[in-house]
Amino acid sequence: MTPTIRSWRADDPVLDHIAAIYREFGLVFDAGFESDLLDIGAAFDGGAFWVAETEGRIVATAGVMPNGPARLVKRIYVAAEARRHGLARLLLREAAAFGDFGRTELWSDVRFRGAHRLYLSEGFVAGPTRVLADPDRSVERYFSRLG
Repeated sequence: MTPTIRSWRADDPVLDHIAAIYREFGLVFDAGFESDLLDIGAAFDGGAFWVAETEGRIVATAGVMPNGPARLVKRIYVAAEARRHGLARLLLREAAAFGDFGRTELWSDVRFRGAHRLYLSEGFVAGPTRVLADPDRSVERYFSRLG
């Protein structure tokens, strides 16, 4: 079944969806560190947050928020059973088209190699890495593109 993409609602189980993907990759999900997910409405104010659902179940998420002159794409997470069907690409394109910004930016954990191939195929350029102060001491790579 083709997922339906819609705007996030306050009762959507976004935390459960993302925590499951963290577990799949052997990561610790710490809601305190992931504070933007505790109040999506406030965190993404001036931006947008979407979910994709199939038969009432969330199978993907994506968000975008202003970041100075750029748009910052965040939280693209696709459930294992919904991958390889173009859903992440569709959500990335939706987020990258949001608003009137000169640049699109995102950070992605280095373990998400498939996502990095997607970003590069969509014209993003890989940049530096950073180490987070999360429970996993995650390493993230920066990606950006004009427009």
